[in-house]
Amino acid sequence: MAKAAESQLISESVLGSDLTQEDCEILSEIVKQKNLTKEEVLFEPDTLDGNLYILVEGKLDILKVINPNKTIHINTLKKGSLIGELSFIDGIAHTMRLQARNEATVLIIHRDEFETLGEHNPKLMFNVMKSILRFSHHLQRRMLQENLEMLRLVQSEYMTQY
Repeated sequence: MAKAAESQLISESVLGSDLTQEDCEILSEIVKQKNLTKEEVLFEPDTLDGNLYILVEGKLDILKVINPNKTIHINTLKKGSLIGELSFIDGIAHTMRLQARNEATVLIIHRDEFETLGEHNPKLMFNVMKSILRFSHHLQRRMLQENLEMLRLVQSEYMTQY
């Protein structure tokens, strides 16, 4: 894929929300692309790869692995999503399995290459981290809202019984 196309894909992702066009062009120099086939696993729990992924095509399922033959579907990620952002920042292993629902394509930014790039582009590094934080904040708010809704439903059900 041409770097101009990768730059465009970065700018259209969640990561691109805080990046300038120049930031996207610079970042595209270290980005790798990976095409996933249906049900191909991007990563497993308890693995550490140092990568930030941007889903640019398809959908990925987040699965909690109970045992080798059983998983629980947690959520589905759509085009534009960031994946592995917390592991990318803090260096802690992944906690879930990410698996392609159908064919999917991700862009990959490896932390070591990003840190090297950031040494010469501190503003770019700041903007990427700001995007990751904004994405995580949005995710946290959504999870809190879902939790409150579930609590409301449980309390409502309890009150109708008694």
